[in-house]
Amino acid sequence: MGNGHDGLDAAGRRAFLASSLAAGAAALAPPQRHGRAAVPPMTVSLADFAGRPGAGRPALVEAFRRGLAVLSRAGGGTLFVPPGAYDFGPVDEPRAILLCRDLCDIAISAYGAVFIANTTAAIMPNMFYFYNFNNVTLAGARFLDQGFTPWVNWRGMYCVGIQADKPSRGLRLVDCRAERVVGLLASNNKATGRHLLSDIHVQGEVRHAYYGVGANQVDGPVSVDLTCHDVRRAFIAYAARHADITVRASAGADWPGSNGLVALVCPGADLGNVEDVRVRVDVSGTCIHSSYVHFYHQGPEREGAMRDIDATVNVVDMRSMTCMFLFDHETHGVQPRTARQWDRIGLHGSLPAECAGSVVANPSVTSAPGTVRLDRSLARMVRAGTLAAGFRVAPA
Repeated sequence: MGNGHDGLDAAGRRAFLASSLAAGAAALAPPQRHGRAAVPPMTVSLADFAGRPGAGRPALVEAFRRGLAVLSRAGGGTLFVPPGAYDFGPVDEPRAILLCRDLCDIAISAYGAVFIANTTAAIMPNMFYFYNFNNVTLAGARFLDQGFTPWVNWRGMYCVGIQADKPSRGLRLVDCRAERVVGLLASNNKATGRHLLSDIHVQGEVRHAYYGVGANQVDGPVSVDLTCHDVRRAFIAYAARHADITVRASAGADWPGSNGLVALVCPGADLGNVEDVRVRVDVSGTCIHSSYVHFYHQGPEREGAMRDIDATVNVVDMRSMTCMFLFDHETHGVQPRTARQWDRIGLHGSLPAECAGSVVANPSVTSAPGTVRLDRSLARMVRAGTLAAGFRVAPA
C-alpha cells in the first residue's frame, strides 16, 4: 500500500458519506446519559449560525463557537449538527481545529455528519479539543483525514483530544466512527494532572488508523467499546485505573502493526501504577501485532506495579499469531531483568487448535514476582518449564 492510497477518491468519499447518512438517519435525537440525568432540553442547530455542509473552515469554526456559547450561557443543551460533509480543508499546524473550553452539560448530536480534514505534514491536529469539561457527549460523528498515512509516524488528525487543568469528568463518545486518522481519542494530561480527568467513555468504530483510544493519565472510570479494522494500536493507557476495555479487531496483511494491540503501560510508581483493569479482545484476520495485550513497564524508575487485572483474548480463524500476552519492561530497549511487579493478574481466552504462536511471553524477568494465573485451557498450550516465577496455572 503506497501513499497514493492514503486518501479517498471522489467516489470513495461519496460512499463514505452515504454510509454515514444511512447509519444516522434514524437517530438524530440527542444522546442520553446512562444512569444519570440527560442534558437540559434546549437545542440549537449549527445551521442557525451559518454552519452548513459546504461552508469554509472559518465559517464552520465560528458557527461551532457561537452555538456552544449560546448553550453554555443557557446552562447546557444540545447542539444539532445537520447531516452532510464538513470539510475543514488542508491542515498544516498541530493545533485544535475546534477548541471547546469549559463546556458543561452539553451534547453534540452529529448523526450523519462527516468531519473531514487533509493533514499536509507530519503533525497531529485535533478536530475537537475539549479543554476542561463536565458532562459532554459527542454522538454520531464520522471523521476522515485525507492526508493520513500509517507509514509516517504521527501524520494525521486526532478526532478528539481532551485535557484539563481543573477537575473534569463525564466525556462520552457514542456511535462515533473514524477512518484514516491517527486516532479517535487522545488524553493529553501528564502525570502531574492525572487526577483531574475522570469518567471517560468511548463507543464506536475505527478503521485504517494508527490508534483507537489513548486514555493516558485518566483517574477512571474509563470504558471503551471499539470495533477496529487495520488499527496499529486499539487502546493504550499510561497509569490506567478502573478501566473496562472491549475490542473487536481484524486486520489485513498490508497494514503496519505494533508491539501490542492493547497496551497497559506503567511508567513507574511515582508516575502512576496500573490498577483495576478489565480487557477483552476478540481478534481475527491476519496477525500484525507482536501481542494482543501488552503488560508494558516503561522508563527508568525502579518501583512500579500492574495489579488487579483480568485479560481475555479470543483468537478466531487464525493459523498463526505471535503472542497473546506479553510482559516486559523497556528502558532504552527491553530489560532482561526488572524490579517492577505484575500481580493479581488473570489470563483467559481461546484460540483454534491449529493456530501456531505463544500464549505468554515474558522477556523481562522480575525480582519481585506477584501472581499471574493462566486458565488451564491456555496453560495446556504453554511449553512445560517456560513460565517465569509468579506465573501459575489457575486451579480447576
